Amino acid sequence: MNYHPAEKEVLALLLVLKVCYTQLVGKSIRVYTRFSTLEWVHKSKTLFGRATQFAVLLSPWHLVVERVKEKDCAFAQLLQAGLTSSVDLDESLASVAPLSKGSPNVRLDPHLLYARLPTSYSGHVLSFDGSAKTEKHGGYGSCSWILWKLPEWTIVIAASAFLETTTVNLAEYAGMNNGVSAALGLAITDLVIVGDSRLAIQQSLGVIACRKETLMAQLNHHRELVAKLRSVKYLHAIREFNAAADSLDSETLESKVSAVTTSEARIAELRALNRINEVIYETSVG
Repeated sequence: MNYHPAEKEVLALLLVLKVCYTQLVGKSIRVYTRFSTLEWVHKSKTLFGRATQFAVLLSPWHLVVERVKEKDCAFAQLLQAGLTSSVDLDESLASVAPLSKGSPNVRLDPHLLYARLPTSYSGHVLSFDGSAKTEKHGGYGSCSWILWKLPEWTIVIAASAFLETTTVNLAEYAGMNNGVSAALGLAITDLVIVGDSRLAIQQSLGVIACRKETLMAQLNHHRELVAKLRSVKYLHAIREFNAAADSLDSETLESKVSAVTTSEARIAELRALNRINEVIYETSVG
């Protein structure tokens, strides 16, 4: 790996965050480093090259970076206590290294980005949506969430909320977070989250950076919620496959009334609109 030692420190941190995601998500993490690179990457708004990619991957985490001198005795002892001489560092860090220019390989694990389930999967899927009118039309919006039970694709809960003041991105986060809260309220421990909001899903995965304070608050709240789950996966699906949540959201945007759907006829209609099953299952390779 053609990386400077300072960059390898960043890669080592990314590897720890990836491997220990469940234990670390939602927590403040104190990081000791020999170089100033990490703090610069994490805080600077004028980045270029690899530094930009590092910043995107680190953006969801709350890091407290403390630089130490290389000859600091206490720090040296801390390092030596955890050293494993047989580990190939270059090979270990390769899985989290950003792409180099012209590289044909994608470093981000596609199984992390795009959840795929076996057809025999038994569990719960959360679909969500959100929308908003422009400030010219009042700046209000709505969000929806539907909790599905697989393999039958029965609806456990279908609900929506009217939002007096919001934006599209905030509304989509609201739908996702309300859905996770509903799942936790039903003691669900494993969840697959599906929506047509690429931004909310990829920010939740740490694939794209979250810079706006309003969205960061929602993202941090989301990470606190999913930390209570045993496992969580995500799938970005285009709107036509997320039609059930989209329909429920549009209905609420029009009526301006929050609701929990109980009508058997409406439940049947939402089930008929659902097409997530067309994209969420693993495809057999013949």
